[in-house]
This record gives sequence, structure tokens and C-alpha cells, in this order.
Amino acid sequence: MSIDRIVRVEAGNRDDAAYDTVFLFFHVEGEETLAVSEMDKGFAALVDDLRLYFPGIEYWQRAVPPVAFQLTSVDLWTRASVGTPGGEGDVVDSAA
Repeated sequence: MSIDRIVRVEAGNRDDAAYDTVFLFFHVEGEETLAVSEMDKGFAALVDDLRLYFPGIEYWQRAVPPVAFQLTSVDLWTRASVGTPGGEGDVVDSAA
């Protein structure tokens, strides 16, 4: 997948009886959404590397809700001009 084709980065959680797991969702133009779990090996390094391309991605923990068993979704980054490959992205206000 080409980084230039990513149009939005979203963080969301899945709550089960034991704990919340946060996922990053990479919405890719013309492809299926890629989901990466905080439990996946290399997750922290991925976030660290990709924050240069997607400012705001480092705020992924904001997808963890303050109330147990509540689903949350937070947009972390969106391409300013959706439909323009390589367009500059914006940090979403709610994540910054």
C-alpha cells in the first residue's frame, strides 16, 4: 500500500470483558481499510515512524474511552484534499 493513497487515519477500540484494545484504521483510496492493533508486534515503532507522514497519529490512545465497555472512534489525521494523492494532511482538531 502506498502512503500517498491513505486518506484518513482513525483510532478505535474494541472492548471485551478483560480489556480495551485500540486499533489504527488506515483508510486507503480504492482499497480496503487496513487495521493494526496496539497488541501487534512493532506497533509503537510503526506509530513513531508514521507520525512524520500523519501528524496526530501519536494521539491514538485518545480512542480509549473514559467509561468501560464504551466504543470510541477518533479521527487522527485526514488528507486535506481527499482525492488528491500526496495532498497535505491535517491533524484533526479533536486529536491534537
